[in-house]
Amino acid sequence: MTQDLLNQFSTLNLILLVVGGTTLLAVILSVVVHKLRPNLADSGFEAVVEILRADVFALLYTIVLALVITDLSGSLDKASSTVSAEASALAGLTRAADSFPPAQGQAIRDGANEYVHAVVEDEWPRLRTGEPSARAFAALEGLYATVQSFGPQTPVEQSFYESAVGELGQIDQSRRERIQQSQEGLSPLLRALLIIGAIVFIILAYPASVPRALTRALIVAATTAFVSFAYLLTMVLDYPFAGDVSVDTSPYQAGVLARYWASDMVPRPLATETFGNLSAQDLVGVWNSNSSFGEAVFREVGAEIRGAYRSSNGTVVGTLSTDGVFRGWWCNEGSRTPPREAGEVEWRLLLTPDGGPTILDGRWRFGAEEPFRGGWDLEKLDGLPEPPDLAARFADSTSFCPHP
Repeated sequence: MTQDLLNQFSTLNLILLVVGGTTLLAVILSVVVHKLRPNLADSGFEAVVEILRADVFALLYTIVLALVITDLSGSLDKASSTVSAEASALAGLTRAADSFPPAQGQAIRDGANEYVHAVVEDEWPRLRTGEPSARAFAALEGLYATVQSFGPQTPVEQSFYESAVGELGQIDQSRRERIQQSQEGLSPLLRALLIIGAIVFIILAYPASVPRALTRALIVAATTAFVSFAYLLTMVLDYPFAGDVSVDTSPYQAGVLARYWASDMVPRPLATETFGNLSAQDLVGVWNSNSSFGEAVFREVGAEIRGAYRSSNGTVVGTLSTDGVFRGWWCNEGSRTPPREAGEVEWRLLLTPDGGPTILDGRWRFGAEEPFRGGWDLEKLDGLPEPPDLAARFADSTSFCPHP
C-alpha cells in the first residue's frame, strides 16, 4: 500500500493527505470529545496520561520512530551507492572496450549502450513497483555473450579483458541488489506498530485540562502534525525507487556513459546573439568535452584544420568558413565510413562573459543527411600540453577522413 501511495501521489500531496488530513481529523475529534466529555479533566485522565506520556510511552515511541527513520535513510543511501557502483562498473567496461580491436570494442560498446538505455528507459519505471525489466535482463545477457566471445591476443588486451570481466560481474551484482532493494519495504508489523503508536501518542497528548477551545485545538494540531509528519517520513523513505524522494538515473548519463546519450541531445537554436566568429587561433589547442567525446586536440595543417579526439580514436578534418564556423567531417576507428562511423560536424564560438573559458557549441550527425544532434560542446584547456596519445594520431594522415 505504501508503495502504491508513493507512486500515485506527489510528496506535496502526501503531506496534505497524511499530515493535513490527520491533523484536521484529530482537531475535529478533540472538539467532539470535549462536547461529549467536558469534565474529562476531573476524571483522573490527566494524571494517568501524564505518567504514560512522560515516563513510558513517549520515550519508547520516540526511540522506535527515530530508529526506523535512521534505518530507512540508510537504505536510501545504500540504494544510491548501489546505482553508483553499477554505473561506475559500466563506465569501466566502456573504457576497457576502447582498448580492444575496433570490431570487438564497438560490439561491447553497442551492448553497453543497449543496456544503459534499457535500464533508464524500461527498468527504472518498473522499479517503482519492484519489477525487473526483461529488456534489461536480455541486454545484460547479450553483453555477457559479447565479452565472452572475445579472445584477447596480447598481454595488454588480456589485462583489459580481465578488467572488463570484473566490471561485468559488478554490473550483474549491482543490478541484482538494486532490484532487491526496490522490493524491500518496512515490515507490515512494524508499520502497524508505528500507526498504532502514533494514534496513542496523539490521544495521550490531548490537553483535557485546558479550558480554551482554541488553545486545545492548537495543541492537538501541533502534536498531530509533528507525529504524522514523522510517520510520513517513514513512508517517503520506505521504497528507494518509488515516489518523488527516490534514487535517480543521473549516474547512468554522466561521465563516460554520457556518450550513450549524445545522440539524443537537441542542438542549440542558431540565434545570432549566441555566437561569435571562430578563428583558427581560437580553435588550435587542447579541448575537453563534458559529454562522451573526451579530450580533443586541433592543429592547423596547411589549408585545413585537423583534430583528434579520444572517443573511438576519432579524427576530424575541415575548414573555417567565412562566417566563422568550423565545418568538417568526423570519423571513428573501424570502418571510418558512414552511416555509423563518420559524419558531419560543426563548431561555433559561444559568446561568454569576459574572463570566462572559451567554449564551442558542437553539433554533429551520422553521415550528411539526417538532422544535426547536440552535445559535442568543447571547452578550451589553455596552457595544457597536447596529450601524447592524441598528438601521435597526427603522424598517421590516413586516419583523417576528408568529406566524401
